[in-house]
Amino acid sequence: MNFDIITQVRYSSTRLPAKVLLNFDKSNFLNFFILNLKKIKEINRIILACPNDKYVNIFKKISKQLNVNLYTHNGSEIDVLDRYYKCSQKFSSENILRITSDCPFININVIKKMISYYKKKKLLFLTNNKPRYLPHGFDCEIIHHSILEKTKLNAKTKYDKEHVTPWIYKNYFSKKNNIKILKKKFSNIRITLDNTGDYLFFLRNERVLKKIATEKNYSKYFNKLKK
Repeated sequence: MNFDIITQVRYSSTRLPAKVLLNFDKSNFLNFFILNLKKIKEINRIILACPNDKYVNIFKKISKQLNVNLYTHNGSEIDVLDRYYKCSQKFSSENILRITSDCPFININVIKKMISYYKKKKLLFLTNNKPRYLPHGFDCEIIHHSILEKTKLNAKTKYDKEHVTPWIYKNYFSKKNNIKILKKKFSNIRITLDNTGDYLFFLRNERVLKKIATEKNYSKYFNKLKK
């Protein structure tokens, strides 16, 4: 059973342009994110899926430096579902982990646990946020290619195409498709990169965030975050 991580990346962003390329940990957020994900031995490939626009060479350079795959999409930049599906087709991805690059501190042990659970339960879709116990920024979904294909064929609204998985939640999801990883609720914590305030928050908490991303007992660091 093969698992590929496909993460959508782009340079343009209304609230914070080039956000994943901002300085962090002697490099940038995308670099930290990918190097951390590469520690997961169950992952077959990490694939960056980006629009084929004037910034594409930036991501070509990064993918080469970090030895990960790159898919460049010629369609609409806002139709992320189309980008995602065609990327999975190109690489013949069987089971796809959807982790967004603006959530660079998702803990790798959460992902490992999800892969193990997905295999054990013989699932075609798994999420960790219905209901949410983990912080915003720890979201991960595992999608079998057949479910992604069904989504691509049936999703019609702009919102469903912009966000990849809403159609799945509305038409396929049931309790068995959610994994509850923590007993205590940390859904009030937000560690996702969306605006300047988030960036400054990350810089203030660099040491703690690196532990949150890598340590097995990551939840003990949540309360150490300085607002």
